[in-house]
Amino acid sequence: MTGRNTRARRALGVAVVTAVLGTGLVAPAAASAASAVSAAERDEAPPVLTTAPEAAAVAPGTLVLPHVVVTRADRLHTWWAELAVRHAGGTVVSSYPQVGVVVAYTAKDDFAAKVRGTWGIDAVGATRTAKVPVEFFAARKDVRYTGPGSPNSGQVPAEGTAWDAPALGLDAAHKVSDGSRRVVAGVLDTGVDDTHPELAGAFDARNSVSCLSGWADRSPGAWRPTLDGHGTHVAGTIAAARNGTGVVGIAPGVRLASVKLAELDDTETAESMVCGFVWAAEHGFSVTNNSYRSIPWRYNCDNQVDQAAIKLAVGRAVAYAQRRDVLVVASGGNAGIDLDTRSADTESPADSTPAPRPIDTSCIRLPHELPGVVGTGALDEKLVKASFSNYSSSRITVAAPGARVWSTWPGGLYRSASGTSMASPHATGVAALIASEHPRWSAEHVKRALYATARPLACPDPYDPNGDGKPDGVCKPAPAGNTFYGHGLVDAAAAVGAR
Repeated sequence: MTGRNTRARRALGVAVVTAVLGTGLVAPAAASAASAVSAAERDEAPPVLTTAPEAAAVAPGTLVLPHVVVTRADRLHTWWAELAVRHAGGTVVSSYPQVGVVVAYTAKDDFAAKVRGTWGIDAVGATRTAKVPVEFFAARKDVRYTGPGSPNSGQVPAEGTAWDAPALGLDAAHKVSDGSRRVVAGVLDTGVDDTHPELAGAFDARNSVSCLSGWADRSPGAWRPTLDGHGTHVAGTIAAARNGTGVVGIAPGVRLASVKLAELDDTETAESMVCGFVWAAEHGFSVTNNSYRSIPWRYNCDNQVDQAAIKLAVGRAVAYAQRRDVLVVASGGNAGIDLDTRSADTESPADSTPAPRPIDTSCIRLPHELPGVVGTGALDEKLVKASFSNYSSSRITVAAPGARVWSTWPGGLYRSASGTSMASPHATGVAALIASEHPRWSAEHVKRALYATARPLACPDPYDPNGDGKPDGVCKPAPAGNTFYGHGLVDAAAAVGAR
């Protein structure tokens, strides 16, 4: 009897979907009919719908456009969205019912319009402005680094003597704690070279993955870099070994997990971010570092249909990670602008031909400007805002060393680099130390402690980092400190009670 009832429920579900998708009509009444599929049924594999054809097999080399499709965050609505994708001639890459996002691609130009017209779909957005070869969505095998080497590997300062170490009080902090192996710090970036002698001991291969194409590729080594050492540099700042050579990380005792989102820095996409944040949430990460800008849009605006869908999809994934007690830390950007008064974007779309466009403060950088994210600004050796670092009354919440920072590079090398990308992992490392010392604290509690133990920095007067007699930005008081530094310089020693 149970088997017959299950088959009957499946038949009802198929009939409902066939009636709605087969006609291409928007049918709100389908909600009540679809609800006849029991909760138990929804947890089973969805039935095969033979009357709504799958996308035709895509020939190798075919150019396709990736999309995110957003619906209600549950199994039934996500399955429904998958059916809508297939009916419109798309191919499902991955589904995330936790956040109600389906990643798909298609060669059809009318795909988005068709899916938007389906009941239950909240938003649909293309995540590129230029199509990509379908092979982009295949698993990565035999991953090897072929990117640039280090231009200055032989000049690395002795361990613990680079300027960022004393600025954060690492010697004093490490006498109290190196960090705990219970804590996983996720590097969402271009991949991490886990064979580097400074990183191998901290690396957590079981919790590492490639999300490059919007699905969790667990192929061995898929998390490693191929074209860019950016993620390896970030990883070293967080957790390079305290072993007497090379550089030392802020929290060398924690575990490092690599979540590869891109081949090259600043080419992260909506689908890779959704995959990455859901992965972090599901695998017990304490903190994630996000030192990048997304493509194709450097700023995503609500009044643009594709950008609104991207913003919604990534926002849900970040919020899901935060609800699962993942602290999200991000770089504040290197345009040297006041984020509170920005009015133009000249760099988008970054995957095709950029064209100037007007924007306002509702158009945001992802993931940095999403709610609850720790936005990090960069300092130079004088503990003054680096000239390139963005600033804001609310979107920069802490500051950290970001100019000429020494760290690890693929192939066992080292190099110095500058950017808010280098500042953010300092904040991530300090947060990892706090989480290590207080294993029962929520991510929100860790964030409050990060802010409370930061060293306040006063506005420079005048601010002339280039020494040309012309001010490069105006520092103002803000609810949390000031617009240049937020709560102040993250402080590893204070964070673990060493001062």
